[in-house]
Amino acid sequence: LLQLHAQAGDLTKEDLTYIEGIEDTLSLLAFATINDSLEANRFGATRELAKKLVQALKKPNSFNYKFDRLRQYVSIQYPQDSTFRVFSWQLFVNDKEYRYYGAIQINESDLKLFGLIDRSFQMQGNLEQLTTTPEEWYGALYYGVHETEGPQGKYYILFGYDHTEFFRQRKIAEVLYFKNGKPQFGAPVFIDPQSGTTKNRLVIEYSAAT
Repeated sequence: LLQLHAQAGDLTKEDLTYIEGIEDTLSLLAFATINDSLEANRFGATRELAKKLVQALKKPNSFNYKFDRLRQYVSIQYPQDSTFRVFSWQLFVNDKEYRYYGAIQINESDLKLFGLIDRSFQMQGNLEQLTTTPEEWYGALYYGVHETEGPQGKYYILFGYDHTEFFRQRKIAEVLYFKNGKPQFGAPVFIDPQSGTTKNRLVIEYSAAT
């Protein structure tokens, strides 16, 4: 179970103004990440986006800033219990490659942040059986969270998609739980009704044209 020591409270007026200013820059960078015509510029924008986001989140109680303008380009998902939130966004590299970026912020007054490093392009074997860490994240753009209970306590099912290639996509149901306060991905909560075997995540591939 995720244990919290001091949930985030109110931002000071000064810190609120500071983050609002950074959000203007974040929104411009996120727009460039998606829309700039040059690959090098898209990579540069997403690197700056990650840096500026951390800069904003370092302010005390930043968890309670909603980033409403940034949500046009960056997914920000909360579970029902609001113990954390997960940021995720997509970078179009070329017609054969997409990359994902993200972070999990814990609901505490001081910043506790776990960067998510997309390693999906290096993963081998059965993707539905892997267990991973934030440093070896199966990158996806998340659009929903569902809470459930499991052997490790509370589990969070993250729903997302992975645009693997221009004409191929995957829908993902990722299992997130916390062990000793650190996020872990993948747990045997999905049961195949025919074989009775379990899966650590669900990966459904389909054509982007369907």
